[in-house]
Amino acid sequence: MPALRSNHQKYLTRNPVQIFLIRRFFKTIRGLFQYLPAGPLCEVGCGEGFVLRDLSDHGCLRGISVVGLDIDAEALQLASSRVPAVTFQKTSAYQLPFHDKQLKCVMMLEVLEHLEYPEKALREATRISDYLILSVPWEPFFRVANFLRGKNWRRLGNDEGHINFWGKNAFKQFVRPWGEILVLKISFPWIVVLMRSRQNHSTEIH
Repeated sequence: MPALRSNHQKYLTRNPVQIFLIRRFFKTIRGLFQYLPAGPLCEVGCGEGFVLRDLSDHGCLRGISVVGLDIDAEALQLASSRVPAVTFQKTSAYQLPFHDKQLKCVMMLEVLEHLEYPEKALREATRISDYLILSVPWEPFFRVANFLRGKNWRRLGNDEGHINFWGKNAFKQFVRPWGEILVLKISFPWIVVLMRSRQNHSTEIH
């Protein structure tokens, strides 16, 4: 399926520039674990498990319970073979199979820009966890970088399936109702945020 092929092209690329950017992104995600208390974790939208594999290879997941969630059964099958120590389950980002505050951390990396209702997914993530690690494309630089390297010209550099777009300040404003931003980093061309989730989930979603 197209999304699956796209992920494989991104993470298994031979392009040296893209390899550098992805490795730096992985390193940025790993670096956030120094701020997290130990505890159960899940990745929502885990895809084929590339991020979880990197975290596992660097010891970030040692001694904690980890679950990978995605709506794509084919991607989950590949993820399970890539990171066999992790439990994988097919589910929607809008209905996460955990009790309130059951987890220490939820990761949603390259997910929110694809969702029709990103607020609902964020609300659900903050319901089940104390901390969130989020990433989204840094716009408009993400699209400009795509366009300049000849990718997605007909869509002016926009990746297929991206329907939400945030600059740094806009993303800060978007997540602010859901918690306190502890760390915000730019790992070009992505915005990466670590936040402590709100304890009160009365925020209205329309």
